[in-house]
Amino acid sequence: MKSGRILLSLLTALVLLAPATRAQESSGKKKLAITKMVATPSLAARMQKQGVGLSLDSVIEALDSQVYDRVLNTRRFEILERSDADALATEAAASGQAFAFNKADYVMTIRVDSFNDRMEERKLASLGKTIRARVIELSAVAKITEVATQRAVASANFKVSKRDSENRSENTTVRVGEGSDDLMIQAVGEMAQKIAVRAADVVSPARVIGKRDKIVTINRNDQSGIEVGQTWEVFMLGDELVDPDTGEKSREEVLVGKVKVTRVTPQNSQAEIIEDTGIDRGAVVRLVEGEDES
Repeated sequence: MKSGRILLSLLTALVLLAPATRAQESSGKKKLAITKMVATPSLAARMQKQGVGLSLDSVIEALDSQVYDRVLNTRRFEILERSDADALATEAAASGQAFAFNKADYVMTIRVDSFNDRMEERKLASLGKTIRARVIELSAVAKITEVATQRAVASANFKVSKRDSENRSENTTVRVGEGSDDLMIQAVGEMAQKIAVRAADVVSPARVIGKRDKIVTINRNDQSGIEVGQTWEVFMLGDELVDPDTGEKSREEVLVGKVKVTRVTPQNSQAEIIEDTGIDRGAVVRLVEGEDES
């Protein structure tokens, strides 16, 4: 009899625990599959013709690992196994079918569509020197697709330009960059950061998760692009809106204040409230472009 009561108690506890467990699972991180980076065929052919194919290959390889690392470190996603996503994407392309990866909520594909690695020079006759600047320009298109609907939820073009100057005598031989140096790493790192921030903002917008007096806590860490001194606008979500022409649904956003970032940690960030007409937990925050601390 006693063992029967114990078993009944355990079953009751499991029944009560089940809804909470399901709620916890449903509110977990979104699963993202990132396919392997590639260059467009025309770009790859042009780079080979110009003799800087190695630079392009280095960029692709570096971007492949950097994007994976930056997206993972935003702590907004569970990143799925790369080999599975790549194989399925290749198979879908060959058959002309839509890409489907049942384990993922979203799939991100990236194509490098422009790349330049060149030397620019200007001679200073009065000084007997030639100023040479190595310039790296990189452009890529990133697309995020929702697996359940096969709908593209975001597509954006990202551009990065890096310049490194050197002073040399007029007898110095022009060098052609081949990819594995600091300037290349800087360009790839900046590109990867932009893509990761965009992915996080599209799938999981930055939000206020805590408010104490004049300080709010934002669910963005030191790998998400947020920086001390930035000004962010705060919006509360209102009614659901429906576009009468397209039927597309969205949420009303009401501006309720501004905050200035004062602290960034590996877990989240804190900001001081500078305007407040209704800031509360759950509010969406967005960076005000051009108002970073100088």
